[in-house]
Amino acid sequence: MRLVRSLSLTLMLVAVPLSAAGAAGVVIGDSIGVGVSEVSGLHNFARNGIHIRGPRALEQMRAAPPNSTAYVVLGTNDAEGSIQRLDKYIDDLTELAAKKHISIVWLGPPCVRKAWDSRARELDAMLNKRFAGSAVKYVSMRDKVLCSGKFQEPDGVHLKRPGYVYMWQKAQAAAQSDDFALAALDNKAAPAATVHKVAAGPEVTGSLAGNIAVPAMEKGPAEDEARHTRTVFIFPRATAQ
Repeated sequence: MRLVRSLSLTLMLVAVPLSAAGAAGVVIGDSIGVGVSEVSGLHNFARNGIHIRGPRALEQMRAAPPNSTAYVVLGTNDAEGSIQRLDKYIDDLTELAAKKHISIVWLGPPCVRKAWDSRARELDAMLNKRFAGSAVKYVSMRDKVLCSGKFQEPDGVHLKRPGYVYMWQKAQAAAQSDDFALAALDNKAAPAATVHKVAAGPEVTGSLAGNIAVPAMEKGPAEDEARHTRTVFIFPRATAQ
């Protein structure tokens, strides 16, 4: 903890286990959503091959309990094909959620190492613009950390466990902070989360010089040869691009 104190800044500490979103939280979406559900511990409705377009995402929303928070992970499969004329399907999802008093935190499509990543970027911008000022909290997953490729599986689309942990904790930080920057974070323009190693202890989150600090976890605290340490991502509060 001495490293954080040496920054001469105040870190507000609160316990944040991986499953801290509460028993009423659920995950809706595609295979990326399946990965998020596994690290979050939330009830999972996500399935492989789900698109924004079509009835299957809406079926998942129908199954979600009223008065819950739905972490919606959709868009990657649509970006592989056409991203045109999605408005009706987005309206259907958000209107059904409103009727059931379900809060939505929408995790945008992350970067992919495919030729169609340009459509994923375009869809991210579309969703960010659409949900700006609405009841839906949109969290762009196009930042320098996720777009670096270090978290991706060989298929260039799916993520390794640390990537899903990163996505979940970024979404969790957004859900818990009224002024978290929800603007699209373009791979080239966005400030990356900075990384600090601190002495092992309770998982923490909070504000640090106007940023949000979220611990990165795999199966436990990271270890080095000298001592147990914990990696902390500092998410900058970005402004709209």
